[in-house]
Amino acid sequence: MNLYFKNMFLFSLLFASFFLFSACTKELLDLPVVSDYETASARAENEHLRVGLVPGVYADMFAEVIQPFLEELGYTVERIYYDNYELPNNSLARDLIDFNIFQHYKSLNNFKFENDLALSAIAEIPTIPMNIFSLDYESLEDVEHGAVVSLPFDQTNRARALLLLEDARIIKLDKSIDKTRITEDDIIYNPFNIRINTLRPENLVQSLSICSLSVIDGNYAQSGGLNIADAIYSGFLEDDHLIVVAIRTEDLNSHFARDLLSILNSDEYKRIIKENEKFANYQHPRSWREIEVKNESFF
Repeated sequence: MNLYFKNMFLFSLLFASFFLFSACTKELLDLPVVSDYETASARAENEHLRVGLVPGVYADMFAEVIQPFLEELGYTVERIYYDNYELPNNSLARDLIDFNIFQHYKSLNNFKFENDLALSAIAEIPTIPMNIFSLDYESLEDVEHGAVVSLPFDQTNRARALLLLEDARIIKLDKSIDKTRITEDDIIYNPFNIRINTLRPENLVQSLSICSLSVIDGNYAQSGGLNIADAIYSGFLEDDHLIVVAIRTEDLNSHFARDLLSILNSDEYKRIIKENEKFANYQHPRSWREIEVKNESFF
């Protein structure tokens, strides 16, 4: 192997290491992207993309808003639906799909580290916050002693739900515990003596018929027919709970990743999201909020 090829080999290793290291953070990678969708190249002619989705509002957002942009660029798109939260990431790692849209940063990072998968988040999409719903009470002031509360059973979202109950002043949690590992055993003050049931997230809407309160992720709430405006308490998402587009780390510099980013950063995509009432209660990605704050400062 001559000196030129040795240098190219070393450069490739360093380049790959950089992306693997970057993927370990929850921050978006600073990839060179086309800033305007209209200038994105239609280099994708006849390229077939497979996307992994979980039925619900984010799958609908992809099908109704994002997929048409990809098709305009020349891609054919195959939507593959999963009913198990582990399958879309395993399928992605095994090259059975090209990207997925269904999970937030923290879920992706926890799963990929626990299973040693080289996956990376490349973009955030508008996300519905977690909310507290009730068919028994019209407001938090009505909550009664002994109320039964249903929460998601998986650790990441159960911790989020407990933190939301604390924000709503229904319970108080032990501050010494890592926020991501909090369970009901870490409740140190329970003035309403609430009782907690943990359920699969897809069963939480139905649980409202037997539970006084339920803490439900926006995706499942809206998919289950609930109106987010009817929640008796709504949270604000921390940045690592925004839904992301995930791809294999090896594809970070691929054409389709760049085209996805150009679409999600485009003014046209943002306009459609902001003008559609279906997405009225969604929290915008950080990059949008930064621009909105800058624009407000001019007035």
